[in-house]
Amino acid sequence: MIHANDHYLKKGESMSKSTRLIELLLYINKRHKFTARELAQEFNVSYRTILRDLDELSGLGLPFYSEVGHGGGYYVIAEKMLPPLFLKETEAMALYFSFQSLEFVPTLPFKTETDYALEKLYQHFSQEARKRIKKMNGRIAFWNPPRQKQALHLDELLEAAVEHTPITIVYEKEDELMERIIQPIGIYSSHGFWYCPSYCFTRNAIRLFRADRIKQVEKTRKEAVDLPFQSVQEWLSEAEETGEKSVNFLVELSRTGIRKAQSIVDVERFIKVEEDGSGWIEAVVPEQELPYFVQVIWTLGPEAVIKEPQVAIDLIKEKVQAMWTNYV
Repeated sequence: MIHANDHYLKKGESMSKSTRLIELLLYINKRHKFTARELAQEFNVSYRTILRDLDELSGLGLPFYSEVGHGGGYYVIAEKMLPPLFLKETEAMALYFSFQSLEFVPTLPFKTETDYALEKLYQHFSQEARKRIKKMNGRIAFWNPPRQKQALHLDELLEAAVEHTPITIVYEKEDELMERIIQPIGIYSSHGFWYCPSYCFTRNAIRLFRADRIKQVEKTRKEAVDLPFQSVQEWLSEAEETGEKSVNFLVELSRTGIRKAQSIVDVERFIKVEEDGSGWIEAVVPEQELPYFVQVIWTLGPEAVIKEPQVAIDLIKEKVQAMWTNYV
C-alpha cells in the first residue's frame, strides 16, 4: 500500500493543504471508520490540524459522523464523495446545459440529486461565466412540455434492474388495478413517457409497463430469472429490428375532436393542428399499448377517425359492432 506521506513527502517537506485535503478525501472514501489520530499519523500532521481539515471536509459535504467513548471514531455514511474534478470552464458549461436539458422532464431517477448537482455547478462558475449562462438561458431551450402524470417509482425500478431483483407492483390498466411480479430489464423515456420492459412472472414473458401506471412497488422473495437481454439498449435494438414492439398510430381529428383531444393527457402532445382548426394525432406507440389508445380515441366519438394501423381500425369496428348489438 502506498501511503499518502510516502508519495508526497520527501526529505521532510510538508504536504500543501489543498493536496492534503484531496488525499484525505480519497483516503476516507475507502474506509468505513477512521480516527483523527490515525489520519494525523498517516499524513504527518498534528492532531489539531487534522481536526480542522475534517471540519473543512464536513463543510464541503463529506458524509461522516463521530462517536465518542471506547471504540469511537469517525464513521462514513454510505454516500461517497468524489475528489475534485478540474474542468475547463467551457467543459463545465457543457455539463451545466446537459443537466439543464432535463429541466422540463417532470420525473427523473435521482431528481433531487440532479437539482443539487446543477446548483453546485452553477455556484462554482465565475461571475463572467454566470452572466454568459444567463444570456444563453434566453437563447436555448430543451423543450419537453410537462405532463400531468408522473412516474413515481423510477428509482425503485432502476434499482431492481441494476440488482436483477424481482419486485411486486400494483399496475393500473384500463381503469383497473392489478398486481404483478416483474423483473425489470431497465427503464427508458420515449415521447414524454417512461417505460419499463420487464419479465412478467404471470405471463412468463417479457412485457412492457408504462412507469406512470405503476402505483406501488414492494420487494418480493421471488427468485430471479436469467433475462434474455443484458441491457435496456439491447431490448430496444431488438424491438426496432423486429418491428413487433411498436406501431404507427394515425388519427384524423375534426375541429371539435382537436379541442377534446387536447384535454387528454396521454395524446395531447401528439396532436398536430391545421390552419382551419382540424388536425391529426400521429405517434409511434408500443404494440401492447394499442388497445389503450384505441379506447382513448373511442371516447372522441365521430370527431376522430383512425387511419392506421389496421389492427386499431379493427378494434374500433369491434366496439361499434358490440354497441350496435346492444341496441338491436
